[in-house]
Amino acid sequence: MERIKALSRGTKLVLAAGPVLFLSLFFNWQTLRIDYGPEGIAPQPQDGWDAWGLLIALLVVGTVTLVVLFRMTEVEMSEDVPWETVAFGLGVAIFALAVMKNLRDANSTWASYGFVALAGVLAAGTYLNWAETRTTRNPLLGRRKRRWFSSAA
Repeated sequence: MERIKALSRGTKLVLAAGPVLFLSLFFNWQTLRIDYGPEGIAPQPQDGWDAWGLLIALLVVGTVTLVVLFRMTEVEMSEDVPWETVAFGLGVAIFALAVMKNLRDANSTWASYGFVALAGVLAAGTYLNWAETRTTRNPLLGRRKRRWFSSAA
């Protein structure tokens, strides 16, 4: 429990929203109405596993794995690669793909909008990690300038 409390807010958001978003692809994202002529119209529920959903799933697995490796383990990763920026880019891509999937699906269900919100939470978590890394590397980025007041010293 102490190990989880020691994690940053962004990491907690990614670790919570990522697996739930992955599992949400198994639920109904859209309902198609199929006309059977004289027999009537039947609703056909569709889960999230299409080409967009597969791409979202792969990016979610990659993002969560990257955050776990970078934040929770002692694995030596290259210092030359800005891993938090990579994770942030993946988080934004997941959110954009979830929005695109929801817009392109016909007759999206109400739950699909909640799943898009989960993608937004994951993207917000990667942003918080990215912003935290930037302010710890360069402390001047975290301070705000006062516009109208100048120092008396």
